[in-house]
Amino acid sequence: MPRKKIYWLLVIAGFIAAGALSLLLKEKFLKEPKIPRHPEKLSVVTTFFPLYDFTKKIAEDKINLDILFSQTPEVVSFSPQDLKKINTAEMVIKNGIGLEPVLDELIASSDNTDITVIDTSVGAATLSPDHGIKFEEGVEEEGHGNRDPHIWLDPNNAIIQVKNIRDALMSRDPTNADFYRENAENYTQELRALDQEINETIGKLSKKDFIAFHPAFQYFANRYGLNQTAVIEEFPGKEPSLRYLFEVIKLIRKLGITVIFSEPQFSPKIIDVIARDLSLKVYQLNPIETGDPAKDSYISIMRKNLETLREALK
Repeated sequence: MPRKKIYWLLVIAGFIAAGALSLLLKEKFLKEPKIPRHPEKLSVVTTFFPLYDFTKKIAEDKINLDILFSQTPEVVSFSPQDLKKINTAEMVIKNGIGLEPVLDELIASSDNTDITVIDTSVGAATLSPDHGIKFEEGVEEEGHGNRDPHIWLDPNNAIIQVKNIRDALMSRDPTNADFYRENAENYTQELRALDQEINETIGKLSKKDFIAFHPAFQYFANRYGLNQTAVIEEFPGKEPSLRYLFEVIKLIRKLGITVIFSEPQFSPKIIDVIARDLSLKVYQLNPIETGDPAKDSYISIMRKNLETLREALK
């Protein structure tokens, strides 16, 4: 192997370790949202930001609503604060499909025996994980399992999740059923408009191949005719091997890819190293696994991602 290639692979390995530490520090200091509580209202906890946003659009101030994980749920470990939220919740709304691996353990560790768990993935058509890089038979792949959990990044799946949340709230709180039904229908129309906007914009792009940071965007790509050709990390928080990175670099050169995408939830250092070595331009795509309830929304982040893709792939 050429000396330069060995050098860069070693540099990348060093940045991976530094990036992991950076992620831990970044997550440690994320602030929990300050959300008022009313004892007479249904107490609902959602596992992560998109589900919080969906539920807020449906229920508004009719329920006590909180987020369980302010970090990406794929790599988080639960804290005493998370346990407190579960202990006081009547309903927890999850994505499912293995996205929240610590949730079952968290519920089992709580004193809450009456909590209702709502799986919003019910009814969604799921895909097998696809990282873009295939090794020979016998090499074990790690990840979420045999289904890709990132369903919310296709607005049509988001509509299914909204329906499941609506039905759960109507069942548990029938007094406000008409309110939930009307809000869910209005928000569904917004999601359909978003889907049309993305479809029209992506359809005009000349480039279709892209390299993501982790395999979150398969549903988005599948819906809009893009090709997630590879990812840098096969699973968030799992360091890629030098062999795997070498294959990704070969693929980038083979396809003539000129841009690469980082994510706001993770350190961009490994992306920056690859980009410098291959003269790639770095953009940021947000898998919407975290968000600020005070200023962010699922639709606003999706539109920002769309603008990023329009600029990067035009």
